[in-house]
Amino acid sequence: MDKKGVTGSLSFLAFLMFLLLAFWCINIFKHIRAGGWKGFRAAVDISGAVLLAGVFAAVILPLFK
Repeated sequence: MDKKGVTGSLSFLAFLMFLLLAFWCINIFKHIRAGGWKGFRAAVDISGAVLLAGVFAAVILPLFK
């Protein structure tokens, strides 16, 4: 696969990761508004958001080279 194909694939993957991270944050907001955001649910929401943000950054970094 040539460089242009890899760049296109990575940019599409970055877009999908951004959507996943955005929907995860919307879900966190819904949990907070519902009032049940304590303990294990809060820990899973925060750790999931951090992991998704890390994967998003890892996907985007090769696009800047």
